[in-house]
Amino acid sequence: RMTPRIELFTHPVCSGCREALLALSELERAGEIELVLWRLAIPSGRARGAEAGVTSVPTVIVAGETRELATRQALEGLIAELRPPAS
Repeated sequence: RMTPRIELFTHPVCSGCREALLALSELERAGEIELVLWRLAIPSGRARGAEAGVTSVPTVIVAGETRELATRQALEGLIAELRPPAS
């Protein structure tokens, strides 16, 4: 199973961003994903966000698909998809 690369776009004043970062960092520590963090408060993050068409945070790009994590349900759904099935 290949480790999926997840790009996470965040901003310091976004509370949902902190939640998404904590959850995805946990998956990264477990070796389940490769996490790339883009902070929209700094120029390189803004540039990548503009290039990717990111208009809100938190947003992730998974396998080329941009997904906004506007709700806890959206985040939980993403985590469920990324977690390998229990064997």
